[in-house]
Amino acid sequence: MASVKVLLYTSKVLKNGEHPIMLRLIKDRKIKYVSLDHSCSKDLWDDDEQLPSKKHPNKVELIIRISKMFNDANKVVLDFENNDQHYTVDDIAKALSKKSVGKLTFFKFTDELVQRHKDVEKIGTANAFQDAKRVVSRFTKEKDVTFKEVDYIFLTRLEEDLLKRKVTENSIAVYMRTIRSVYNKAIAEGHAREAEYPFKTYKLTKLNTKTKKRALTKEQVKKIADHKLELGSKLWVARSIFLFSYYCRGINFIDMAQLKWSNIQDGRLHYTRAKTGHQFNIALLPPALEILDYYRERQDGSGFVFPILGAYHNTEQKVKNRVKKIMKEVNSNLRTVAEKVEIDFNVTTYVARHSYATVLKRQNVSTSQISEALGHSSEKITQVYLDSFENTVLDEADKFLL
Repeated sequence: MASVKVLLYTSKVLKNGEHPIMLRLIKDRKIKYVSLDHSCSKDLWDDDEQLPSKKHPNKVELIIRISKMFNDANKVVLDFENNDQHYTVDDIAKALSKKSVGKLTFFKFTDELVQRHKDVEKIGTANAFQDAKRVVSRFTKEKDVTFKEVDYIFLTRLEEDLLKRKVTENSIAVYMRTIRSVYNKAIAEGHAREAEYPFKTYKLTKLNTKTKKRALTKEQVKKIADHKLELGSKLWVARSIFLFSYYCRGINFIDMAQLKWSNIQDGRLHYTRAKTGHQFNIALLPPALEILDYYRERQDGSGFVFPILGAYHNTEQKVKNRVKKIMKEVNSNLRTVAEKVEIDFNVTTYVARHSYATVLKRQNVSTSQISEALGHSSEKITQVYLDSFENTVLDEADKFLL
């Protein structure tokens, strides 16, 4: 029979300096600890009673919580034994989780998700969950909420609040999708009830998530390309990054940052897009080859093509921080270049991608070809999705850029 014991887990110290209060489950010499989502300092814990001491300011509340979890655990064990079921400590923990639906609030569970993804260096996903918590916290004036409270009315009012704050519908849709993801994970892990799932009635499709067109004409791109700049200056480097993207099917800044010379083979660019996993095989146009010639002569030993990342950017967090910083600088310099050639437009690295697609469209290249060239795979983005086009067809289409 399994044993259940409450203890203060002193091997771990939380950010508040306290130790987590745990249930220790033992069965067949296997041990599992289950958190009670409460903590206590060692000086306020009674080791003999395995309960908060009389001095603890929240003694009564903690004892009630501990007693409930302790009794629930013993009841689970007794149920397994009475039904003559084979079970493990993991089975006990799982059954306890189901009994504790609603024990984790929206903020606490989101914090858990953030930490889990940071632990495996999925920083982008962790940041998305953190951003979702931030907008909800601002809406509730930092008051935590249960998953039951995150209902249709709550989401509708949150949406209205974001609109009043001039947040774009596209951004609102991103926040809502992340909140939906948190809710789905909470249901799967027993912290929320499927019967209370608000996204059955609250639909994200009503949000207009179409991105406004942000494209330069072929003539405007040529003005930027032809403008005289000091070779190697910050403005020249920013322009070279913009033009390389434009001439290489709108390659994203993050993918360009991570390009290495091994991605350049026989006059072609081979790379896998970080966001989608789509593989590209692109014939490099003469202007793109000229840009590469400049950087090839100035290699720093890191293996990277562009002066964005270095060998010391060896974690996902370091890469994201560096890319964000340099992209901001590049975009600022691109705006300066645009002003110099009298283009009244907020030119950024991402404008190169839109410009690439728009210029080809104006040359009567089919939407399906452009879709393939950009690596789109969703009908919501391009309306047309094809499995593959021959590289030679796309290479010929690219020549319209010149």
